[in-house]
Amino acid sequence: MTDLNLNTDLQTNTLSPMRINWRRWLYPIVLVSIYFVWFTYMSASRQWHLLAEHWTISLTMTFGSLVAGATAEGGGAVAFPVFTKLLHIAPNDARTFGLMIQAVGMTTAALVIYLNRIKVLGNVILWVSIGGFFGQILGTYLLVIPPPYPRILFTLVAGMFGVTMLIQMMLTKEKPKQAMPAWLPSQKALFLVTGVVGGIFAAQTGAGVDMMAFIVLTLVYRMNIKISTPTTVVIMAINSIIGFYLHGVISQDIGIVWEYWLVAIPIVIIGAPLGAYLASKVPHNAIAIFLLSLIALEVVTTIWLIPFGTEQLIVTGIAITITGIVLMGLLWLHRRIYGS
Repeated sequence: MTDLNLNTDLQTNTLSPMRINWRRWLYPIVLVSIYFVWFTYMSASRQWHLLAEHWTISLTMTFGSLVAGATAEGGGAVAFPVFTKLLHIAPNDARTFGLMIQAVGMTTAALVIYLNRIKVLGNVILWVSIGGFFGQILGTYLLVIPPPYPRILFTLVAGMFGVTMLIQMMLTKEKPKQAMPAWLPSQKALFLVTGVVGGIFAAQTGAGVDMMAFIVLTLVYRMNIKISTPTTVVIMAINSIIGFYLHGVISQDIGIVWEYWLVAIPIVIIGAPLGAYLASKVPHNAIAIFLLSLIALEVVTTIWLIPFGTEQLIVTGIAITITGIVLMGLLWLHRRIYGS
């Protein structure tokens, strides 16, 4: 028995460096591979001029990619408002770009999360992603929202996300949870519905399913932000790949967004993973304050730049009322589960 244990220990010690090296080199290999394919394509198609033509896209995603990896807001949460409000890009194109660029940036961020063994909630990722798949299809082909409502919808979801952050900061007496309670069918249903609703939102604006998952994890389960954030990064990566496939392969309606995507790829594959790494090191209150500042700016610019007629005011008022009811319902669920 002693010899067997000794041999096992020797095997473990022998294999351990290989595992460490495998984790250390996987991301650089992926990074170099993407850069090689990108450089080859840009050279073969002679499209280097796009870097000068669309430099504003690259600049936007320098900031957006860090936000995508570090927070529960995807890169589309920066791209969509900047594209539609400052660069005057059509909301549909901004939406498609957000999904396409997150499919690359947030997937590489998810890879870094995995390689650094940052804790995520696997069951939450599974059920929200299943719901998000159906939500993306519904939002892309059946429940299409006409302008200017996608921009208003994005602000509403961002505002709901901001309120959640404020509630979390005020709940200083309740220690953040490190794990989910016993997994029940009701939880599966809750996260499945969360995915469907978030997927519909993402189909309109390029972001949403990650924020919706974060809202539920925070209000219902009081999950530690350092666990809920990487969990939502993985969720948005999966949902973005689905959206990219729907627009790139099924609908084939990418158009000029392909050019925007090309100039942003070399930035986000570094920025998003860097954001994910920084998020694991920075105090969560600092991240919360940063996000609240972005959300406040989003709300102010929407009120300032988007014309609100009577119809828009009525629809927005109804949406805000429904949002308030949903938030109260999630808080009620928390009390029912934890009794406080």
